[in-house]
Amino acid sequence: MSSYRFQRGETIALALDAIEGDPDEVVAITAEMRKVGAPTISAAFTVAPRAAASDVPAGWNLTVSADASEQLPEGIYRADARLELAAGIVITDPVRVRIVGR
Repeated sequence: MSSYRFQRGETIALALDAIEGDPDEVVAITAEMRKVGAPTISAAFTVAPRAAASDVPAGWNLTVSADASEQLPEGIYRADARLELAAGIVITDPVRVRIVGR
């Protein structure tokens, strides 16, 4: 599982690459973080599509604002995304996000 570290009050920014299939076939996408061991959503990501560039595949940029990050208790979170396609639902493998103090 990939792991990322952010400080409270820092914008949390992750990239979700479309490694297979056509990203234009995704009709909706949501991404969320949950504190490890907690069933409720701690933060929802803002999702913005990203066009392919010379060294970066197409995909989506996922962000949690600095203001929302400030409200998160320190600890370890699991983040994943849910993609809706005409053919069904795909849930990404989770990544670990560690929130530390300033």
